[in-house]
Amino acid sequence: MTTKAVVQKGAKIGLISRIDYGSKGFRQSLLDMAFNIFRKEGTHFNILGAGLISQKDITQEMKAYVKQELNGHKKTGAERFAAKQDLEDKFLIKIAQQLAKIIPITTVPDPENINKEKKIDLFIITSPAFDGVLGERVAQFLSEIRDDIRVWNAGGDRFPVKFVNKLVWALTPQKAVWMRGDYYSTAVERVIKDKRKQTSQSSPDLFIVFGFGSSIHKPKGELEYQYLSVPVCHRLEETRVSENQIGVGVLEFPPDASEHLYRVYNFKDLVSKELSFVVAPEHATTIEKKIIDVIKSRGWATRGILQNDLRLPLEDINEALKSLTKKKTFRRKGENWPGIYYQEAGKKHYFDLTYIQEKLKYAVPVGPWQEDRIVNFACMHAGSVETDYHFFVNRVPEIILSSGATTLIDAGDTKEGTRHNLMSKGEIIAGMNNTQQEKFAAHMVGMVIAKVFKERFSVAVKDQEKISDALIADLVNRCLIRFVYILGNHDTWEAEDGHDPLELFHITLAKFLTKEIYNYLLSQKLPPCTSLDVLVENKIERKEYFSLPSGLKVSIQHPYMARAKTTSLRPQEMLVFAKSSSCQIVIGANFHVSEMVCEWDMDLGQRVCQQIGTIKHGSHFERHKMKQVDQGIGFLRIISKDGKVFMTESAFYGGAKSQPVDNLDLVNSFIQSLGIVPIVNLKK
Repeated sequence: MTTKAVVQKGAKIGLISRIDYGSKGFRQSLLDMAFNIFRKEGTHFNILGAGLISQKDITQEMKAYVKQELNGHKKTGAERFAAKQDLEDKFLIKIAQQLAKIIPITTVPDPENINKEKKIDLFIITSPAFDGVLGERVAQFLSEIRDDIRVWNAGGDRFPVKFVNKLVWALTPQKAVWMRGDYYSTAVERVIKDKRKQTSQSSPDLFIVFGFGSSIHKPKGELEYQYLSVPVCHRLEETRVSENQIGVGVLEFPPDASEHLYRVYNFKDLVSKELSFVVAPEHATTIEKKIIDVIKSRGWATRGILQNDLRLPLEDINEALKSLTKKKTFRRKGENWPGIYYQEAGKKHYFDLTYIQEKLKYAVPVGPWQEDRIVNFACMHAGSVETDYHFFVNRVPEIILSSGATTLIDAGDTKEGTRHNLMSKGEIIAGMNNTQQEKFAAHMVGMVIAKVFKERFSVAVKDQEKISDALIADLVNRCLIRFVYILGNHDTWEAEDGHDPLELFHITLAKFLTKEIYNYLLSQKLPPCTSLDVLVENKIERKEYFSLPSGLKVSIQHPYMARAKTTSLRPQEMLVFAKSSSCQIVIGANFHVSEMVCEWDMDLGQRVCQQIGTIKHGSHFERHKMKQVDQGIGFLRIISKDGKVFMTESAFYGGAKSQPVDNLDLVNSFIQSLGIVPIVNLKK
């Protein structure tokens, strides 16, 4: 019997980096969590880039092993060299065999035959900087043991993504000198720039950079390329300012091959409290439990520290430590007893590191999860000849509807303003003044919100049997998206003339939406909503700080400063500023460039900044400063529990480049209506 093949829709790629096998930071539990996420996501293939092994630690282990095996053997130089090579291979094969056992195998229904299971390929790209020659040799041995593992070029390789006709280029660090820096984007972009200069191949659709412990999503526009950076998947032991992220990523291309989505799963909250998963063994005495608590809080303890903290006789402490060293290890659903050992040189008592690395199981949070979906725009510059009005009015509602967003954020510069002689320079449409720009902006934003409302309301009301004013009010409230905005520097120019910026915008927007919804309800032969004006007003907020339905705090920022050459500098600065208000989510703008940056904080946990570009395709000022812009909007989805972010998903959407509005065309249309020969346009 033949089984009909299943046609794959879209593509998902699991991204994992730096498991660093052999190092103190290796954690089997992290590896298991990573592949469990890939399994749940249904990734079509996975890439492990950089850090299959810890080159430094494996090299030390191998040297010690070879030295021990050769000790006492009297051989000639050539014989000794050959024996050394054999021993090294034997050692590395053993490492590969261990990795073959501990790296999970993921399977999915075979697209060619749904009655069969198919192994998901794991592609390994080693890094000369992190894995070295030894890591490459281990990877090759590993691919001989596991038929689902493929080893591609060290340092980077190109991956054609079937069904969506995309090409991604996965890169790993070649040089250790790239690993230092204060800003997350510095090392990542250095790797890409060097590859672009070195290669003779065409540009990919997307670069993916592994190895640096950062989570960045940078679209194309300001830069000639777009890229992602991938978190590491081990406990960070060494101190590098640019390494901050522990987790995995999932890259998704939708079936229509439109803009990709990048999901980052945060494991660092679990790693930061891994000793909290240590519990006292059965029948432990009160003193033994107190000793365990001290070691959990400090990571280690000496007898002197225990005596000082517990205020107990040294004899009692010694007796309790002796008893604890004899207790057997155990593991059950996030509860672990790893046992303790004594380090003679430091006179310290630790939990058994080998157990923590290989057997400790984290208690992974389970639902119910909180989910927030936000669409963000900024720098609309209503009234500017450069703004892509068609994209905003037509495409933005589609993105809101397809993404399921419940919050719409405007991060400033809603209107163009009239300073710097913009009107005289012809950069304002038809001489719009501030009043007209604010009304125009209100109608634009209102049209977007109204389109979304009508679509959602028509679906929500369809299956309702008994229509009442209370029901209509409830449906209106649920279907009307929350709109939160702040002032930008262009908006505040008029404040110097004694006017309150965007006051007219706010009033006009509320009036516009109330009228649109009222007329829509009438057109559907539904009773008018008596509380409509109040419901609409409550959905329009001017706030620099607010809370999402999940309880996560948001900071909207519009810094009065220019962009920087280091692309992650401004997002990182905005994250620092927002921390003073305990905000986990930051939406920022003014630089006309886009970027998503995640950062883990020891107090707030995982945080994310989405920097938004502009609705304009550029400006006279920027072009003469040789600056490109990131045109479009951003989407952000956050999965959280108890105020801690577990997953962030980001996407950026832009429109095809369009020509600016030409004011002379407007003038000539009037002139021609009079039967007069139009003015020659020297720009065309």
